Amino acid sequence: MKREHKHGNKRGAGLRAGIVVLVVLLVILVMTNPNEEDFVAWLASEHDIHFSYDVNEGRPFTQTIDGEGKKLHFKGGHIRHMGIFSTYSYRFADNEEKEIQIEAVGIMNMLWNR
Repeated sequence: MKREHKHGNKRGAGLRAGIVVLVVLLVILVMTNPNEEDFVAWLASEHDIHFSYDVNEGRPFTQTIDGEGKKLHFKGGHIRHMGIFSTYSYRFADNEEKEIQIEAVGIMNMLWNR
């Protein structure tokens, strides 16, 4: 005699649907993970730090404070992509060698101060 498992089919279908939703969510998070260009644009909008490219100087940055531009020297930093989110850290020094460090976390094309 064969026994039918009517409840098992519903549970299996729910599990498969849950796995599909999880995979789709992970793919969306990976595809919308902000990149370095997004971080540099965020620096401009949130901290008024703008970057340009100079053949002689590399990547000079300028911070606008009270309508006045202050030149910043890029000291280093890192970007860590963790698949579904990223962390960013840039260190700058101004002309008086005062160090400025800006850190952010990014997920789904959005960035926040860390």
